[in-house]
Amino acid sequence: MITTERLFTMSSFEGMRLIRRNLSETPHLSIEEIVTAIWLTEPDAQSLDLEASRELHDIVDPCDLDSHEFYRHCIRGVVLTRFPIWVKTMRLGRQVFAAKLEKDDYTIFDSAGLLVNPPSADVVEWWDTIGHEVKLEADLEKMAQARAAEKLSWDFEKQRLLDLGIDTDPVWVGLDDNTAGYDVLSYEPGVPENTNKLIEVKSTVASPMRFFVTRNEWNQALKSKHAYFFHIWDMHKEPPTLYVRTVAQIAPHIPTDNDKGKWSNAEIPLGT
Repeated sequence: MITTERLFTMSSFEGMRLIRRNLSETPHLSIEEIVTAIWLTEPDAQSLDLEASRELHDIVDPCDLDSHEFYRHCIRGVVLTRFPIWVKTMRLGRQVFAAKLEKDDYTIFDSAGLLVNPPSADVVEWWDTIGHEVKLEADLEKMAQARAAEKLSWDFEKQRLLDLGIDTDPVWVGLDDNTAGYDVLSYEPGVPENTNKLIEVKSTVASPMRFFVTRNEWNQALKSKHAYFFHIWDMHKEPPTLYVRTVAQIAPHIPTDNDKGKWSNAEIPLGT
């Protein structure tokens, strides 16, 4: 796979423009044949990254090759498939984002007409749309990470129950009910019956390690104090590392309500 740094260059973009122009003129040729022909006949071929251009062609929607739209489609294709490191700053505002760009990346956005002042309506629409798409992709990525952590906790508890001689599988509650206030229902051995163990699963790649607790989760934790546990998975590790915290360990980090103000989400440091 071509690196994001190679894809997001003028040499890659211009090579793809040339590939698509040739495809429209000679549709009977394959892309590989067209790339070979460009190498043999185009005087500027040495300045193009045609290998990156070939991969870029697969991720960029059809577009006008002779307007700002071409660069805008190229940018969008790379952003939504590769999530470059600078994507996180796109929602900070256009000027703040542009100021943080490297010179070559800035040139690409400028060539796309996306940094012009005052911005036209189509430029405003592009920034609003890409911001929404980036957020959606980020949310999907976070959801995938959260589900992976929940599955890790389910597997962990299943093995723990087997080791305890409890012939009952844990229940993946969070998959079916996001309002329950916990993600996995497991068990502790008891007489005459096993007791419930409620597990809220968190995943993080942050450094220093931290995670978020919602008001609903904390309310459920308070209702079930000694039966409620937090599983925090460090997804940056391979394999992911599990940290277990009790309600008592989390309690000192929970904010308090004041007058008419009520907290809804709290950032919790993992601590020791």
